[in-house]
Amino acid sequence: MSDKPQSPFEQLLFTMFCTGACILALITLFILYDVIARNAGIPTFTHTLTLTEYGLYYTTMLGAPWLVRKKHHIYMQLITAMVPLKVRPFVSKLSYLLCTLTCALICYYSGVVTLETFLRGDHEVRSFDMPRWLVFAVMPVSFFLLTVEFGRFLVGIDDMYDGEIGIHE
Repeated sequence: MSDKPQSPFEQLLFTMFCTGACILALITLFILYDVIARNAGIPTFTHTLTLTEYGLYYTTMLGAPWLVRKKHHIYMQLITAMVPLKVRPFVSKLSYLLCTLTCALICYYSGVVTLETFLRGDHEVRSFDMPRWLVFAVMPVSFFLLTVEFGRFLVGIDDMYDGEIGIHE
């Protein structure tokens, strides 16, 4: 499977992944500047900690759907490797179902929280003020896309465990 996006949907996932990677690069530069500035005795950037915390969260949310699509995420290979070949398809489908349902629930509830914070006009008050809905907004989008990705495995469009060798083989 090529790592190049093949469809507009894959292009969206890849763009989100690349955006997350850019955010991670910016975090690295902010931290590097802070270390150099402290050692040089010049003023540091006061928002580094806040931007790093938001950035790590956004990087995770933006990158997760692409990682699932490309099967570069962490999953429980041990369980399917230990079960007999005859049971493996059932265990795999159960895993896909649990992942799909979990992501759908998180998508729904994070969407509710995002909407509520938007309607209330809540703000996150840290080193700078930020609308709280903006903090949460990436979560329902990401978990919706994760639901789609795990749903692809569930309905048989793809298989998370391609070529996996178990101990019973």
